[in-house]
Amino acid sequence: MEINKLLTFLACPYCNNQDLKLISPKKLTCPKCSQSYPIINNIPVLINKKNLDPQEKKQTIWFDKHYSQFKDKNQLENWRISMLNRIFKQKFSKKIKTYLDIGCGATGYTVIEAAKQNNWLSFGVDISLEAMIKSQHFAEIQNVGSKTAFVVSSAQNLPFKKNIFDYISAISLLEHLEDDKKAINQIKYILKKNKFLYICVPNTYLKIWPFIWPFYYFNDIKIGHKRHYSIKQLNKLLKEFNFQLKTNFYNGHLIKFLQLFLEKTSIISNKLWWKIEKIDINNNSTGVQLNAIYQKK
Repeated sequence: MEINKLLTFLACPYCNNQDLKLISPKKLTCPKCSQSYPIINNIPVLINKKNLDPQEKKQTIWFDKHYSQFKDKNQLENWRISMLNRIFKQKFSKKIKTYLDIGCGATGYTVIEAAKQNNWLSFGVDISLEAMIKSQHFAEIQNVGSKTAFVVSSAQNLPFKKNIFDYISAISLLEHLEDDKKAINQIKYILKKNKFLYICVPNTYLKIWPFIWPFYYFNDIKIGHKRHYSIKQLNKLLKEFNFQLKTNFYNGHLIKFLQLFLEKTSIISNKLWWKIEKIDINNNSTGVQLNAIYQKK
């Protein structure tokens, strides 16, 4: 997406000024608070590192290092297609025109496929510049560069105008944040009234099988998770910001581990993979991932 078009969506992440100025091909500025932001490889870096909390600083370092070593052909593996189905195949999808994925990572597959499959004007943000550079590259080689945009941003200070998006996803995001309430308040600000938010978070320890706890805990430490959520906790958080639950479901049940084992041993057919996946995604609250869709009231 051309920077001038992208500017019609952007706002200052710190003072909410709705009129950022492009003062050179490599620099944006906010006339209200005088904050300047670099543009690197046509990607606005809308972060002031001094304003990042300790958790955000740690996550920036970890993910920049991770994504600098990241090698991915951006192939739509089955698990990615499954996630896209969960996000896209909703009754309200035909009414969506603008979409944002917060914490979209280095493939940007949600953003790219939203543009390719649905013709949505699609945006991705991530705290990692390495991730955004790679995502933009994938979008360009898949010929959706004009329909997509990638921005470096903190989820706790989102750089978009008020009431600008029809649909927002936060996949494996909230558990990484020091202040999840601040992030939800930011989402509320940029999401249009009566529009939708898709959330995917790790399910509470108390609901999953105890033998999984050590693996869960090791992963939490490794990638910087701050918390897990029950649907009750998630509903309480979202209700505080005037969101109403529309539906929720779980994935990552015990049958998922059979699927993963068969996949590792390369003895699973595509048909069987999808048969297991269909069984795995359900309302049984013992799954390791909690998925929920909310509507802003």
